[in-house]
Amino acid sequence: MITKKKKIAFVIGGLTPGGAERVITNLSNSLSEDFDVIIITFIESDPFYTLNNSVKVISCFKELSRPKSFVDSIKLNYAILKSVSKITKNEKIDLLIGFITQANIKAVLASKLNRIPCLISERNDPLKSDIPKLWIILRKYIYPRANCLIVQTKKVKQVYEGMIKTKEMVVLPNPISSELSQLRKAYNTNREKIILSVGTFNDDKRQEKIISAFHELQLRDWKLLLIGDGPNTSKLKSLIKELNLSHKVKILPKVKNVHDYYNKASIFAFASKAEGFPNVLLEAMHFGLPSLSTDCNYGPSELINNGENGFLVPVDNQSMFVKKLGELVGNDDLKMSFSIKSKESTENFLDTYVSSSWKNLILRYLT
Repeated sequence: MITKKKKIAFVIGGLTPGGAERVITNLSNSLSEDFDVIIITFIESDPFYTLNNSVKVISCFKELSRPKSFVDSIKLNYAILKSVSKITKNEKIDLLIGFITQANIKAVLASKLNRIPCLISERNDPLKSDIPKLWIILRKYIYPRANCLIVQTKKVKQVYEGMIKTKEMVVLPNPISSELSQLRKAYNTNREKIILSVGTFNDDKRQEKIISAFHELQLRDWKLLLIGDGPNTSKLKSLIKELNLSHKVKILPKVKNVHDYYNKASIFAFASKAEGFPNVLLEAMHFGLPSLSTDCNYGPSELINNGENGFLVPVDNQSMFVKKLGELVGNDDLKMSFSIKSKESTENFLDTYVSSSWKNLILRYLT
């Protein structure tokens, strides 16, 4: 007798390029072997990452206009909640999984309205100061109503344990898709002399620090490639022009074939002041890219053992960032050693391992 698969649904704003969106895609593809998987998005968007045909995407609205007042914002969020709850009911979903603060809160409330279990996954730095106060208050009172809060690192778990009294909290790291892993090429020191950085161009990621370090080192044969987009794009372009680096520093928009650049570059550089968990650093290391990162909260220190499989430097120590980048550029043996150890240290992040932990957690709340 064939048993009918249980239905689970992820809840997220959209399936645009981004770390959380990539994680949901990887998990949905892996978990679709054991469950009927639906992704509920607030607005309609073509999935940026490749989803299995068996994964169904349902959007609450084709598009949403930006609220002009607090009252508009309340009305908009209520409309989204109603829609998430209605989809949950119509699709006969057995368990909801929220991703990121606003989606988490809606997922918890929709699950209560439909009397089903709910897991929520927090992806951001819990101490970020730019989260609107309303959502911080709602987070404090609504998160404890979820069956389980999933975080990405032990340090984040420690912070949340002091902030929110949840029923259960577990640490599940981000998975690397086996599909992406299969695209790796062997690292060697004859690669193109490219320093690569990938990520949203915003105040947290601080790509300007990498540009400044590159300029200070005056690297004759090297190029710097920044992949991403965001509010600081024009600021970064202005800095590149101001430092007369237009022939050496290139900006590319977010690309689907990021693996081609992991396979082509010689070094990965990362200068964030705040992270939830840096997917791109994990991916770069998995591809064997010798990496230099700031030791920001949270994530880099759980991936890099300083001096063993990469370099970690204090967030505001620009002179050390420059020094360590220079060391990597000038030392082929060091690059090769970091490459080998980076690959080894990221094997336990493959989706086969991480997804099985998600599956076991989901099953626990479905029985």
